[in-house]
Amino acid sequence: MAIDGGFSLQLAFETFYELCPKVAALPFLISITNKGGEVVDNEEVINALSDVFLHPEYTIPLVHCFLPILRRVVDRVVGLLRLVGDLSSSIDYSDDGWSVLENAMKEGVSVIDFYVRRGQRLELHECACLAFSRALHLNTTLLG
Repeated sequence: MAIDGGFSLQLAFETFYELCPKVAALPFLISITNKGGEVVDNEEVINALSDVFLHPEYTIPLVHCFLPILRRVVDRVVGLLRLVGDLSSSIDYSDDGWSVLENAMKEGVSVIDFYVRRGQRLELHECACLAFSRALHLNTTLLG
């Protein structure tokens, strides 16, 4: 939020990057911030934030920084999750999923695509439940 109570997308991104420095290196967010003061397509912003929303480390800061547009982000994530389908998993869990997820996101892979490609749909469901419960805790208006 700007000092006058209005929402400033640029200020929201600056705050988000201060809270989560690793996010600033993600390709789908770099393209938005490189535009600087230019007008950014709203759908482009919503899509980029939707790719980050389910990451457990970024959900709470994202909710804090982008509260005025959070409903649209959540609606987009719900729409993407409906496309996933079956939640059964077909992979062994021996590797360190978090470091692999971080590397995949640096290459431009969204959280949803990461888990679907690895056959870890149940883990995706767990991430979604965690993200949605955190968002609802911080903003109960998402229920209505």
